[in-house]
Amino acid sequence: MSYRQDDDKSLDVVQRWVISTLLIVVGGAPASTLAAYSTHLADEDYTSAVGLWVMSCVIGLGVAAAVLVVHRRFPVSPWLLAGLIPSAIGAYFLFWHR
Repeated sequence: MSYRQDDDKSLDVVQRWVISTLLIVVGGAPASTLAAYSTHLADEDYTSAVGLWVMSCVIGLGVAAAVLVVHRRFPVSPWLLAGLIPSAIGAYFLFWHR
């Protein structure tokens, strides 16, 4: 393998990690915010709170799938569950810690 090919591979890996980090930050913020806000809304309107919580699940799963695709992995894998971490924390406070 030549120096040019190594350099191209290195740049490709860095680009994938940069895009993954951006996806996690930009996509994880709405998922975390919706999960957190749903716990505060539960006292006033429980059905809307559950709806926000479901939206945070969908956004988290979408972000996790996008990160897997960027890293050239199959989008359906156990790593997809990492997208549900903010929603799982929100579920604890929404459903069990009332």
